[in-house]
Amino acid sequence: MELTLRQAVAADVAEIMRLERAGFAPAIQETEQTFAERLAAAPEGCWVLAGEAGRLFGYLCAEFWPQQAGFDAARFARDHGAASTHRADGEEVYVSSMVVDPATRGTGWGRRLFRGALAAMFARHARLRSTILIVNPGWDAARRIYRAEGFTEIGEIAGYFDAGAGASLPAIVMRRAHT
Repeated sequence: MELTLRQAVAADVAEIMRLERAGFAPAIQETEQTFAERLAAAPEGCWVLAGEAGRLFGYLCAEFWPQQAGFDAARFARDHGAASTHRADGEEVYVSSMVVDPATRGTGWGRRLFRGALAAMFARHARLRSTILIVNPGWDAARRIYRAEGFTEIGEIAGYFDAGAGASLPAIVMRRAHT
């Protein structure tokens, strides 16, 4: 399968939403409005793996934030408005969401999307110094990939993910300095 990494465009939102529904449980899916706003506010942070006939096989959405020591849990709110958090002159990439199509899992395309999108952002924006993201503690494969990519766990946000039956799990915050 031949896929192309490119910046997302407004016409991609329906396919991004298909991937969002395929990749996340309903309780943590973000809305179409959120993705449209991210794309409008931070187009340089929205990337897709595009196949033929407009089909997408993955997306990565990110914002640029001012870099700060530690982290502010409030900035990670689900469905937050990117227009109020993204700063074109930010020094840190916040990977707000990433999904690969279940049909491509285990093929290496997810890693290529992750590496390629981040490399393109850092190449185009010399002021960027680090990347930050959150991950569910139960997503072992994602955590292994992030650790292999040089990310370290810097803290947790309590009660972030719905675990069902009234229980919740923390979000693990991970960061990598760009060298």
